[in-house]
Amino acid sequence: MEYRLSNENFPSSLYRIDYPGSRTSYSPSGGFMAAQRTKTYDDQADSEFKRDIVNQFTWSCKDPAPFISLFSDREHAENWGLKQPWRGKATYRSHDDWALYVIDTDHLVDACLFRLKDLVEGLSLELPDKANQHISGTYLCLHKIPPAAVMERIDSEQVQYDREDRLATKRAEAERWDCFDDYDSSECEALWENYNTIIEKNLEDNW
Repeated sequence: MEYRLSNENFPSSLYRIDYPGSRTSYSPSGGFMAAQRTKTYDDQADSEFKRDIVNQFTWSCKDPAPFISLFSDREHAENWGLKQPWRGKATYRSHDDWALYVIDTDHLVDACLFRLKDLVEGLSLELPDKANQHISGTYLCLHKIPPAAVMERIDSEQVQYDREDRLATKRAEAERWDCFDDYDSSECEALWENYNTIIEKNLEDNW
């Protein structure tokens, strides 16, 4: 079965988090480059193809990877970046050395793009537990993304600001609701605390 997506099935935009230690490199002149850019797959059902996909989502694997991981949802990408899972337990590392990139798929005419959900379901793949929550919104691009496709770079501080601004907007919208009018002040305060916790949790997870 051919899992490569046709161009008409590409999302209009994709998002990439560039972070220190990534096996994918980026430069303004070269765009995004996978660590392994010569490997191709004649049979997308063979064991090597399957193994390379699983390795792509295995933090302990340092083998050069032929794929570039991308998110289809901006907020999902932002939340993943803010969690900084690549830091592991190394708390001494800088917290602001990553960035979000917006990819215009109209410039990926020749790209070999896969939807992770198709691969996992079609090839019966078993990803590491922490990667399972990303299956539905992740895409894999083989080898490279040209610089012409990179539309915008947002640094980590701006991502954090945008997230907080969204949270404030959602709270302001909620305040216009009259759903708490029948409660006394103490009950209302408790309900608002619970409501804000739910909003923050949804923004943090957003899977």
